[in-house]
Amino acid sequence: MSETVGPWGDRASDAAQPEPAQPPTAAPRKPASPIQTLVWNIVSTLVLAGWIAWQMGWLWAVAAILGVFVHEIGHVLVINWAGSGPSRIRIIPFFGGAATMARPPLSDFKGVLIALAGPVFGLLAALPFFGLAAWTGDGAWKQGAFVVAAINLLNLAPAPPLDGSKALGPVLARIHPMLERVALGLVGGLAAIWTLSRGSLLMPLIIVLSVFASLRARRMRPPAEPLTWGAWTLSLSLYLAALALSAAVAGAAALGAGLSFNFGFGDFGGLR
Repeated sequence: MSETVGPWGDRASDAAQPEPAQPPTAAPRKPASPIQTLVWNIVSTLVLAGWIAWQMGWLWAVAAILGVFVHEIGHVLVINWAGSGPSRIRIIPFFGGAATMARPPLSDFKGVLIALAGPVFGLLAALPFFGLAAWTGDGAWKQGAFVVAAINLLNLAPAPPLDGSKALGPVLARIHPMLERVALGLVGGLAAIWTLSRGSLLMPLIIVLSVFASLRARRMRPPAEPLTWGAWTLSLSLYLAALALSAAVAGAAALGAGLSFNFGFGDFGGLR
């Protein structure tokens, strides 16, 4: 009679064998604590501000940081409203800021609203500089308003990874998906050439890599409910209105501050 152990009839020899070793599991990565996130945001903001101040002066640095924060707050508010939150702001040294999304928007129209919220809401950061110029009688304060408006105006360019590509992309795709790819590739190439001609090396590289990644992907954005023709008309109207408003604020600020800014494509108001 074979020797057994326990009530289940397991052989003693089997019971003596060691269990097969389990593969080690990686320890779950702990998310950054709120204090670590706060410290990183402060340090990266100071790095960005210091670099801008070194290049352009303290007024431009203050205006740029304020403009970036207000711009991103606009994104955060609409992201949370659209059900894609919770959202938070990350400051990227030498580049700017970004608002995170927990999930993509359910419709392309909500994606358009999220993209346009930053540039439109961000123009509010120009108001303190217009107010200081009126209060002190010194038009130099309007340089700050120009910096804020220029940040938002440039963000409306339909070139990845800027907000303009996310706002205008669904509008073009509603006509034909290839139209979006061709237009964004062409505009992205022109934007990279223009920023390179302005003396920037980092921005053209970012644009080229973003355009390449967008065109290489099977989808330009996560699947979502496409625009209806009514939403298409409203999206295009909102994009053009945001573009006109940002250009108007930038032009008014440049004229008030006596700035002569060369875009490389002719004159616009006080901008050359």
